[in-house]
Amino acid sequence: MMFTLLFMLSMFTSCYVEQVNFCKEAKDCQTCAQSYTHIFGFREHCRWCVEASLCVGPLACPLGKAVVQRYPFRCPTTVSVYSRSFHGFKNLTRTYRIECDSSGNFCVGMLAVSDEAKAIYIVFKDTTTRKQLATELLNGLGAQFGAWEKFESMDAGVISYFHNAFYKVFVDTGMKDEFLQLQKKYPGYRIWITGFSLGGSLASMASVYLAKKQLVDKNLLRLVTFGEPRTGNVAFARDVEENVAFRYRIVKRNDFICGLSDDFGCRNTMLAMDPLDHMTYFNIDHTNFSTQRCRRDVLF
Repeated sequence: MMFTLLFMLSMFTSCYVEQVNFCKEAKDCQTCAQSYTHIFGFREHCRWCVEASLCVGPLACPLGKAVVQRYPFRCPTTVSVYSRSFHGFKNLTRTYRIECDSSGNFCVGMLAVSDEAKAIYIVFKDTTTRKQLATELLNGLGAQFGAWEKFESMDAGVISYFHNAFYKVFVDTGMKDEFLQLQKKYPGYRIWITGFSLGGSLASMASVYLAKKQLVDKNLLRLVTFGEPRTGNVAFARDVEENVAFRYRIVKRNDFICGLSDDFGCRNTMLAMDPLDHMTYFNIDHTNFSTQRCRRDVLF
C-alpha cells in the first residue's frame, strides 16, 4: 500500500511539473487567466501570481498573495505615476443625503464641476457608522447563496443593500436629474465617478446605469473606486468591463472589505483579511481626513 501511495505521489509530482511549465508559457496576466492545462484528465486553469508576475499551476502561488485565474478582467492594470496635484473644484453644486435603510442609516452623494479639468464629478460617500456596516454585512450574507438583486439586466446582480441604496441616493433624491442638467450645461466635459468603500460600489453601479441607459457618452466616462467591496456577481463585473472602458478599482494590499462577499460561484481563498488596510489609502487616514474637513495641505 505504501509503495502504491509513493508511486501515485511521484506521478502527481511529474504531472504537476509538466503543467507548471505549460502555464509558464503565458507571459502576461490576461493570457494566463484564460490558459489551462490537464491534470489526471481534469481541466485546471492556470494561476497568475500578481506580485511575482508569473503564470503557474494550481497551489503554486504563495498563500495569502493576490491570484488571478479564469477571468482576465480581474488582472491589475498598470497606471501612470500617482500625483497628488488635484484640480480645484470650480463649483460644488450640491450634496445629497437620504436615509437608505430601515435602520435609519444615511447614504450621501455629491455633484461637482471643475472648469480647469473640464470635468463633472459624481461622488459617493463611504459607510458612515458601524451599525450601517453591520447592516451591509448582513445583506451580503445572501450573496453566499447566490441571492442577488437584478441590476439593469437579466443576468447581472448586486448585493441587495447596494441595490436599494443606489436607487435611493442617485435616483430618488434627484441627483441623477441634476447631473443630466449639468451634462447639458457643460457638453464635452469628462464624467468622473468615484467613491470609497460603500461609495465605491455605488459609483460602479452609477457608471453601469448611465452607460446602459445611454445617458452619457461612454468615451467621456471615467470610473475610479477605492476600497470597493465585491458589488455584484460575475455578470455585473462583465457589465462594468463592457460598458466602462476607463475604470480602476484601487485596492490596498489585504483590504478585507474588498473580498466581501464571496459566493459559491466565486470563492476568495486568499487570506486578505487586514482591517487596517481599509483605513488608509495613499497614507491618508480617511476618517481623520473627513473630520478635519478635507484639508488640502494633507494631500501635498
